[in-house]
Amino acid sequence: MRLSWFLLWFAAVGALAQSVPPPAYDAVNPWIGSAADGNTFPGATLPLGMIAWSPDTRADGWYHYPDASIRGFSLTHISGAGCTVYADVPILPWTAELAASAGAPNDLKVGFSHDHEQAHPGYYSVILDNGVKTELAVALRAGMGRFAFPAAAPHILLMKAAASATTNDPKRESDSSTIEVIGNHTITGIVHSGGFCQSDTNYVLYFAAKFARPFSSYGTWSGNQSGRTNPGARSASGHRAGAYVSFASGADPILMKIGISFVSVENARKNLSHEIPGWDFEAVRAAAKETWTQMLDRVQTEGGTPDQRVIFYTALYHMLLSPNIFSDDNRDYVGFDNQVRRLRSGQAQYANFSDWDIYRSLIQFQALLLPAETSQMMQSLVRDAEQSGWLPRWPVANDVSYVMGGDSSAILLASAYAFGARSFDTASAVRAMIKGATQPGTGPHGNSERPGLADYLSKGYVPVDDQQESGASITLEYANADFAGSELAAAIGDQAHAASLLRSAQNWRSLWDNESGFIRPRAADGSFIADWDPDHLLPHHRHSWDTSDQMGFEEGSTWQYTWMIPHNYAGLFKAMGGSQNVLPKLDKFFQKLTGWGSPTFTVANEPDFCAPYAYVWTGNPWKTQEVVDRIRRETFTPQPDGLPGNDDLGATSGVYVWNALGLYPVIPDVGGLVLGTPMFPRATVRFGDGRTLEIISKGPGVYVQSVELNGNSYGTAWLPLGQLSAGHNRLEFRLGTGPNQAWASRPDQLPPSFDIPGN
Repeated sequence: MRLSWFLLWFAAVGALAQSVPPPAYDAVNPWIGSAADGNTFPGATLPLGMIAWSPDTRADGWYHYPDASIRGFSLTHISGAGCTVYADVPILPWTAELAASAGAPNDLKVGFSHDHEQAHPGYYSVILDNGVKTELAVALRAGMGRFAFPAAAPHILLMKAAASATTNDPKRESDSSTIEVIGNHTITGIVHSGGFCQSDTNYVLYFAAKFARPFSSYGTWSGNQSGRTNPGARSASGHRAGAYVSFASGADPILMKIGISFVSVENARKNLSHEIPGWDFEAVRAAAKETWTQMLDRVQTEGGTPDQRVIFYTALYHMLLSPNIFSDDNRDYVGFDNQVRRLRSGQAQYANFSDWDIYRSLIQFQALLLPAETSQMMQSLVRDAEQSGWLPRWPVANDVSYVMGGDSSAILLASAYAFGARSFDTASAVRAMIKGATQPGTGPHGNSERPGLADYLSKGYVPVDDQQESGASITLEYANADFAGSELAAAIGDQAHAASLLRSAQNWRSLWDNESGFIRPRAADGSFIADWDPDHLLPHHRHSWDTSDQMGFEEGSTWQYTWMIPHNYAGLFKAMGGSQNVLPKLDKFFQKLTGWGSPTFTVANEPDFCAPYAYVWTGNPWKTQEVVDRIRRETFTPQPDGLPGNDDLGATSGVYVWNALGLYPVIPDVGGLVLGTPMFPRATVRFGDGRTLEIISKGPGVYVQSVELNGNSYGTAWLPLGQLSAGHNRLEFRLGTGPNQAWASRPDQLPPSFDIPGN
């Protein structure tokens, strides 16, 4: 009897252990997205951290998973961008005499195998082919490296100060960097770089490194291709400057800690001394793990397959990497006027806003989870506008790149506010939004917040011509930004501007073509462009190498952009002739889920993000449920090439996270979510304002049969955030294997649309 009882007890404990999912921290696979076009990095960083210490396999500053050598472990990265930037100060352990090394020090690499790599949030390690085990762990603005060399080999660390991702661009030959060896424990330096996406952007990074034990020799190199170094030299500057330090051979690992700053070397030292005062590597690693554990545990899931958990939590991890803290521990930062400023206590400056991408999926999630931090992000954009005269477009560090069309910072501001991040100067934000929407002018680098604004104001659209080949997509982006301005203006009581901007938010009608039933580009004289077929994507593509742009559209075609009017789907579908015309187009659009250069949906193309939910406005949410399930199953995997395109600072990952939860912020700047179909049997999201949302799904299949909110029947697929109570909320889905075509199908059950009277 005792044995039987023990066996039953043992079986029960085993079953319970199997039912408890592994921690979210352990589910993250930082290699997802590091192959193909994902452009993610596997190295060590903290949520929204300034330092991102990660290996680079090529001079472009990215880690390409198929590569077999590492050029160094550089200090700064942004995840998933479409262009290279940062990757400052690659540090490379070296075990051969430099005088005998072939090639210039900046070009040296060391082989490695993925069999000897580990990556976890906040920690990275690899055993290189030269036998050096490199381990990296980080704080917010500083990191510690532990380098275990083979005992008999030379112990050398190369610090490639002038080897940033864009330094090798011939256009950036003016970039130079400085490095200095101080005493026998310290190296400091200054890096000049920029040029994100071939823009005129510039930034300056400062660093200060300390070693736990003294180096025995040192030297520098600068600007030569011969491979010669200058032993004993303590400083170097130039386009290819760097330094090396050598240590006495032995069994003890070399410990190095390094701080960075965009203000000064002294601030880099202060960041380092405050964040990592000692030499306990394991303590730094443990603190990073705890920070990430607390962050990832804000979204708890139960059930799902192991692969689904890995994809989900890796996507959530990627959503929490940027924007990045830009101010120092003492609250100093460099403004858009290149002046050093100090923030008040409790404030922080953020940088690196992939605004065109993240306004569609990411900023809403960050505002819900991290309202205080997201508020400071929005205040950062307000400061940028005050210092430069205009809201920035794709700001990098303390400069503006003007990458991608539209006026996306305006949408970030309104979206963050709508989703709960409201502790910023909204009056100044609205003033900046109105200026950008109504006053043509030029800002930094002679560029404009809204190119073509004069035509947009006078004609209601941006014409397509040699100067504005993407006029149609820019028009739609401006209309979306105008709607954002209308919403935020209304929120602060500015009804006059709210009304005027809501009118201009309908400017998509200026490009509506009844003949084709699509958005169609217009010329300056008002005529639609001729010889145009919406299915023919390349009548006049801008570049011989570009196979995705249709004349009038940026990174897409009218098939992508016609659905990018989420604030007024009712008006759009009325123009199309009703749901009987809309549904066949949507069905055709979703024949494929990845289709660059074809008239179909492309999951990694940001204008497409909202399109799966357009079905809901036709009264057919079951079709959304089918598409969302296909996206989850067919376009994301747990492999290094598991992202369907550039992650764009977490924007593409956001598609998976929202879809897995069964929710989506379809109208970016309106505080509500459209219901899809949940992937997990249970998920609990802990909002930063103290509320929780528990999402339950019961039953087989993916088709929603019914929904209850806090125990009450819920018949619409639109969930306003204001309907969630101050405490715990329970959203329960009943799922089935076949569609319930009656649920959320009546006109009074559809999500809102925003139009002006008479349309």
